[in-house]
Amino acid sequence: IILNKLTPQKFQQLMKQVTELTIDTEERLKGVIDLTFEKAISEPDFSVAYANMCRCLMGLKVQTTDKPGATVNFRKLLLNRCQKEFEKDKDDDEIFEKKQKELEAAEYSKRLVEELEEAKDKARRRSLGNIKFIGELFKLKMLTEVIMHDCIVKLLKNHDEESLECLCRLLSTIGKDLDFEKAKPRMDQYFNQMEKIIKERKTTSRIRFMLQDVLDLRRNNWVPRRGDQGPKTIDQIHKEAELEEHREQMKVQQALISKKEMGRGAPPQDEGWNTVPISKNRPIDTSRLSKITKTPVLDFNNQLLAPGGKGTWGSWGKGSSGGTSAKPRETTATPPPPQTPTKPALTEEELEKKSTAIIEEYLHINDMKEALQCVEEMNSTQLLFVFVRNGLESTLERSTITREHMGVLLHQLVKTGTLPTQQYYKGLHEILEVAEDMAIDIPHIWLYLAELITPMLHEGCIPMEELFREISKPLIPLGQAGVLLVHILTLLCKGMSHKKAGTMWREAGLQWADFLPEDVDVNKFVTEKNVEFTLVDESEKSNKKELSSAELSKQLDRLMQDKADNRRIFDWIEANLDEQQTSSNVFVRALMTSICQSAIIYENPYKVDGEHVKQRAVVLQKYLKDEQKELQALYALQALMVQMEQPANLLRMFFDTLYDEDVIKEEAFYKWESSKDPAEQQGKGVALKSVTAFFTWLREDEDESDNS
Repeated sequence: IILNKLTPQKFQQLMKQVTELTIDTEERLKGVIDLTFEKAISEPDFSVAYANMCRCLMGLKVQTTDKPGATVNFRKLLLNRCQKEFEKDKDDDEIFEKKQKELEAAEYSKRLVEELEEAKDKARRRSLGNIKFIGELFKLKMLTEVIMHDCIVKLLKNHDEESLECLCRLLSTIGKDLDFEKAKPRMDQYFNQMEKIIKERKTTSRIRFMLQDVLDLRRNNWVPRRGDQGPKTIDQIHKEAELEEHREQMKVQQALISKKEMGRGAPPQDEGWNTVPISKNRPIDTSRLSKITKTPVLDFNNQLLAPGGKGTWGSWGKGSSGGTSAKPRETTATPPPPQTPTKPALTEEELEKKSTAIIEEYLHINDMKEALQCVEEMNSTQLLFVFVRNGLESTLERSTITREHMGVLLHQLVKTGTLPTQQYYKGLHEILEVAEDMAIDIPHIWLYLAELITPMLHEGCIPMEELFREISKPLIPLGQAGVLLVHILTLLCKGMSHKKAGTMWREAGLQWADFLPEDVDVNKFVTEKNVEFTLVDESEKSNKKELSSAELSKQLDRLMQDKADNRRIFDWIEANLDEQQTSSNVFVRALMTSICQSAIIYENPYKVDGEHVKQRAVVLQKYLKDEQKELQALYALQALMVQMEQPANLLRMFFDTLYDEDVIKEEAFYKWESSKDPAEQQGKGVALKSVTAFFTWLREDEDESDNS
């Protein structure tokens, strides 16, 4: 029942229910794993949620049935289950092949053929689901790189369609995590084989396009054309159904608009209009849409289906001119009278083409200096709103990183004085005026716009008051201003503390009532959208609810799993715990356990991710204020080793790293070594033995220092 309800939104609530279940026998543990595994592979769209659930249950262990005193843990059983399913695929292929031959030899009925095809299809779906789940488990460090490489080699060896499709799914999920410097020769080998398979043309075009898709993904540094949005909400599904229903109407509408424009003497658009879908209940205001001259941008699939099947960054966004270099061929259109005696001004159409070329080259090679120079050389200050409009529009449906890069370029153009703020607002308004209509086709449009706009607030480029009031002008009548501002503030807090963002809002003299419809309850809106920091300084809050040890651990683990930066961790602690709580032993132990657990690399043998500890050192240093707190942290680490059944050498690696990063000092280590606290004796003997060499080294180092 719990698994049937598992969604990203309900994850925390449902995980609480799972942890409250009585799982105290090997049979029950296997039952939980079987149920979770079957759901994960049959519902691949939710594999991220199921993988996260498994990550939370990883430490679960029970007594084995056949060996008294021995235990078995969740991770090991899950790994066995994934491996069993992976190896079962080959057996299935042999069974299907044998069955096929039997049917061909005998006089078989149509029903038997259909049954065989259905069984094959079911096996294929399970195989794909398993691969996706394996990839997600690896991303959470529950499976090793060795296992991943083993999977890739097996899939590449098979050369059948199902294996190659699985390979593409797996590399799309984990390729980025495997493609680091040391593993590059091995990855190059895989991709050379994939290119060879494409060239041989022995597989279907569908598989060749999938392989090419992954090749292009790697060439693009593993940045996908469209971010994986995960499972869709019910609203999105309804909107997509509505979109499909009205696609034909949209084509008719486009044809009529083009005809009218032609009738008024407007120049024909070679590529046609890339308008958004027509809403069922509310037709689009074409007078607003017609302000935007659309520049078609091919999506990833269309790019792959083009002749040759090869899509690169440089070829995206091609208009009828067919080129995207920084200096495209000049059009033959007659320019208007010169603005200066020496250089003719660009027409809007010419500036549109040049803008597209500059934007695409900048996004491809990320050369800020070159882009700034190219915009300046256009010498068309009064038409730069076209550049802004193109930049926003052409990146709206690309990746988050692309939108951030575009936002940073616009920020630099304003900062250097090349782009007047009024030109920026004019280009931005043209997008904002049709954003609500575009939301039918781009459900996350307000977040995407926020990613493009937020960089403008960095380094005091445009004051918050001016920017927020300007971008809200076209949105207040539509009731959408508040939604966009919430997204901008949330993104802003990724680069600064909530406290600072709240101070910026209040110092700008901004009031939520100015941006929200009159019938909206301001306090309720602010609470629901998690922007309370705009109303009151977080540090002024009092009577914060005291969290239990389990709740504290759960929240800290979630932050670690989300790979939250240190600023976000500090913000969460400051917002939810008072000074008395952050000084408690319960908090110190929970923090130490969470950070150390997330720093373990689950290979054979286990290792410590030194970089991770180095990154989190500043967090530990802030709260391990004295020798007593450092001792509590060491007790927490000792308890973690007991929970993990004292893996060989792991405690020694932690001691080395914590000492090197100045998280735990000599005095605390010695105090832990000699401590006879009866409450902290479980596993102490084994732990002491495993770090004998560390203390020998520590004393020798101390003696050398004294002598020198």
